[in-house]
Amino acid sequence: MREGRVTQRSFEELGTPLSEVTFCVVDLETTGGSPQTSSISEIGALKVRCGRVLGSFATLVHPDEPVPAFVRLLTGISDELVADAPEIEAVLPSFLEFLRDAVLVAHNARFDVGFLNAALVRLSYPPLPNPVVDTAALARKVLAGEVRDHKLATLARHFRCAHHPNHRAFPDVLATVDVLHGIIERAAGFGVTTFEDLVGLSSTRMDGTFPKIRLADGLPAGPGVYRFLGAAGQTLYVGKATDVRSRVRSYFYGDPRRRVASLLRETQSITAEPHATLLEAEVAEARAIAREQPPHNRAGKRVGEWYLKLAFDGRAAKVSSARVVKDDGAVYAGPLASIKATRMLIDALRDALDIHRCAEPARCRGCAFSDLGRCSGLEVERHRQQVGVAVTALQDDPGPVLDAIAGRMARLAREERYEEAAETRDRGAALEGFLARHFEILALRAAGDLVIAVDDRVFLIREAQLAMAAEAGPDGRPPEGFAPSAPRASAGAPLTAEQDRDARAVTSWLRRHLAEVRLVAVGGTWAMPVAARPARRFATRERNQR
Repeated sequence: MREGRVTQRSFEELGTPLSEVTFCVVDLETTGGSPQTSSISEIGALKVRCGRVLGSFATLVHPDEPVPAFVRLLTGISDELVADAPEIEAVLPSFLEFLRDAVLVAHNARFDVGFLNAALVRLSYPPLPNPVVDTAALARKVLAGEVRDHKLATLARHFRCAHHPNHRAFPDVLATVDVLHGIIERAAGFGVTTFEDLVGLSSTRMDGTFPKIRLADGLPAGPGVYRFLGAAGQTLYVGKATDVRSRVRSYFYGDPRRRVASLLRETQSITAEPHATLLEAEVAEARAIAREQPPHNRAGKRVGEWYLKLAFDGRAAKVSSARVVKDDGAVYAGPLASIKATRMLIDALRDALDIHRCAEPARCRGCAFSDLGRCSGLEVERHRQQVGVAVTALQDDPGPVLDAIAGRMARLAREERYEEAAETRDRGAALEGFLARHFEILALRAAGDLVIAVDDRVFLIREAQLAMAAEAGPDGRPPEGFAPSAPRASAGAPLTAEQDRDARAVTSWLRRHLAEVRLVAVGGTWAMPVAARPARRFATRERNQR
């Protein structure tokens, strides 16, 4: 894995300094409030960079309708004033040339951009591609609580601007330019010095943490693992990203989650660990979370080692939980994070199959489950056959078991036993999700040593874990040490919790990037993990909300 490489950062990584941004401040006067039913009657624009005026644009526009009386009173624009003005189709080409690729700025920009885009579409032009800055939205963030409202006139007075609006396009543009500069000066106190920061500011919660965005300045723009660190250097949160710097900065742009706000308040520094690919970053992230146990990470910290055990060949067939995998002829599946998760899978199997509820079959005579027809009792051979179906579900075909659970859920729903149906659904969803991961890992382990390539990077996956990664040779071939070997004799034994953690990261990455993968060599047989995933039969409330 590539770590510690120091490179010269590009301008894209650094962001565009506000002093280098060309702003085109625009204001329109119209005959009404809707671009579908009203027309533009005046356009004013001023192009500025670093406080210097680069050019101006101002023209009346002949509207497609008479100027309403309330507009005449408000703006002073009358039918007589615009009688000889050019039509919008004559104005737009020169306005677009003036605007070109500048950043469009307007006060309540949605109004002005809406009218411009409506006129452009009507005349068969594409909508404006320019980035847009809304001074009203910025003022709501930067001046929260300082002014009674965020009207242009109010802001012009607050900033003691040299120009004041009067509901005519060009005077309003001059006032908006002054307000923009006032906002930029005030925003600098929050650490805003680039255009990207300014754009993000309008969606940011100004809770005192935004200036910490500067902690992301030295981070790389490529794939890697990042850490938010506390005052004592302790790890608060670990994450991975394709673009570390962009991802870290996004936390400061108004993430609504309460735990993110708490994380940012505690953060005193941010570090990054570069990696050549996202696969390597995902594996490194999983290992770091398990090792460092950061308090703000929810997933990946619990390292449980519970297993689902199916005794099949012995004197008494049995389904149970286990903490230790033994060489006793039983089938083990896992690991699982807790005894609760293991018992939920056992209950899911019992929803589908007639499996003993009692610890020993001899105790099943007259038990409540037997009386309810939910336990095979002393029918030893039938019970052994049912456990055999469960073994098949874990090793080959989960369809019959999942179908049986879905059938039971549907029957309970028809009988209006909705709580029982919901419990059955949740147990079925838990088993379905477990089997999806289980078969993905089984498929990879059956492949033995798997050598794959993405672009010029090659990976050796052994026992469903990332064992090696390196740059391919000049001829595209993997370097020495990547020769695949056949599956090991122990490939049928469950993985340890540590191995399972890595395997989940690898299978998750493969599932999302399979189309990009080139198979170089394989020691056994690899059935694509996606094909091994059973179809989803259960939709829990959590899935429906995603």
